[in-house]
Amino acid sequence: MILRRVIEHVRTQNWTAIVLDFVIVVVGVFMGIQLGNWNQERLDRQEEVALVERIRVDFDRIKEDSDRSLAYHKQLESDLRTMVRSLRVGTLEDEDLAGFERALVVGFAFQTSADNPGSFRELMSSGRASILRDRQLLDALVDYEDFLERFGFAQEYYRDMAMHTFGPYTSAFHYNVDMRLTEEVFANGSEAASVVSYDFDALAADPAFANAAEQLLFVHSGIILWRSRISQRVDDIRLLLKDDASGDEG
Repeated sequence: MILRRVIEHVRTQNWTAIVLDFVIVVVGVFMGIQLGNWNQERLDRQEEVALVERIRVDFDRIKEDSDRSLAYHKQLESDLRTMVRSLRVGTLEDEDLAGFERALVVGFAFQTSADNPGSFRELMSSGRASILRDRQLLDALVDYEDFLERFGFAQEYYRDMAMHTFGPYTSAFHYNVDMRLTEEVFANGSEAASVVSYDFDALAADPAFANAAEQLLFVHSGIILWRSRISQRVDDIRLLLKDDASGDEG
């Protein structure tokens, strides 16, 4: 319709009408593009709100898992420190018995933790990370992913070191055939004695066992350092997510 009018105006040399028709066309195209942009922006904001909520849920879960893993390794480090000290002095005090026996049971074990934020990884793989307007949050999430990658290499290093202690460590005592690992074993030493049988004097006189215990202490101390850094990053991200939610409400 507009094209037909423009042709007619050209024939009649009605230049004013031609200019008006041109303006109408340009404004119409502009408004169409603008409305499309506004609609896409609205959809992007809806997607961002949903995404931030999914990331928040992910990091609430990661926080719980990470704290549990960190507490486990701190307890085990303390138990191994007790073990190493007892071996060095050649005496096992009553108050150290629980920690010593827990260290025997799980000294070379690791506590797993689901540290990966699946929703953010999915966003990164889709190439739409820019949908997050909060640059500080986006940078923190990218840094967290980078740190997890480095932690993965560190874990492999510590796991290999722990596995090298397996032989000299476990050959120095015996797990009972009917052993059952329960929460009580980790909460106190009352049940640990039913899981393992050992001769403390023989352990204290065994340099290979003592060396393995010291290596395991080093391993868990290193894991604690890395896990503490993960925990700090998780706390920082959760704080940013909380601020982001407050901003949306405002």
